[in-house]
Amino acid sequence: MRQFAIAILVLFLSTGTNRLQAQSLANTAWKFYVEPLHDTLTMHIGADTSFSTSSSGEMIVRSLWKQVKDTVKINDLDGMYPCTAGEGIYRVSIDGDYLNFVMVSDPCNQRADALNGVKFLRAPEVKK
Repeated sequence: MRQFAIAILVLFLSTGTNRLQAQSLANTAWKFYVEPLHDTLTMHIGADTSFSTSSSGEMIVRSLWKQVKDTVKINDLDGMYPCTAGEGIYRVSIDGDYLNFVMVSDPCNQRADALNGVKFLRAPEVKK
């Protein structure tokens, strides 16, 4: 009986450990609506960069992207609407086909408005 209880405890702890490890967002794409632009954008996330495109395919912003567990750091590089005020830090979570960003800190109000609390819908990534 004791061995059974220990086995259940180990199984429970290993299940909890798996939940704590965030999924990598590398090589994924996510759609989201940006009210000020009146457009649905697609965020394409690579290994160390991300870029968002408009519904017509124009690049809106390209950023350096660093993910460590459930935290991402975003530094915009260029595009139509880059934020050069500094680095945005967000906690991310995936719930089914939805990606959520919760702001930790961000000196850029426009980026924070576009990301914080917005539900992103998984989109198929187009291979180039």
